[in-house]
Amino acid sequence: MNPFNEKAYKFIKLELIKAEFEVLPNESGREGVNFSFKTNNGNLHELYLQPINLDSERKVKIPKQKLGEPKDNLWVALVFMMDNEPFNAYLIPSKTVTTPDDYIFLENEVNGFPHLSNWETEGSRTPIKLVS
Repeated sequence: MNPFNEKAYKFIKLELIKAEFEVLPNESGREGVNFSFKTNNGNLHELYLQPINLDSERKVKIPKQKLGEPKDNLWVALVFMMDNEPFNAYLIPSKTVTTPDDYIFLENEVNGFPHLSNWETEGSRTPIKLVS
């Protein structure tokens, strides 16, 4: 894991621990799951981590093949990072990406090349207050 992704991984893991969730390693073997967490009521969730380095990029693409089939207990963690600024993170239900709104998420379907299809979000227009 590169240092940038490692910082985002440690940040979101710490935020989940602060929220008193139990953080577990990825036991599912799914490529798009970085780790799992268990809520206070015992529900198990999976987390797909997507860091965005706002110093060098404004858009990020989430490959459909890597995320896998969106489901109720799979979350996308967008972690916005800039040098000398506090990190910001948003947990977004993965099913949100299946209905792109052309504002927060855009869908890029590449016919004939499903491994290139993705959902895209742009850091500069993502004030995601409405998403938990």
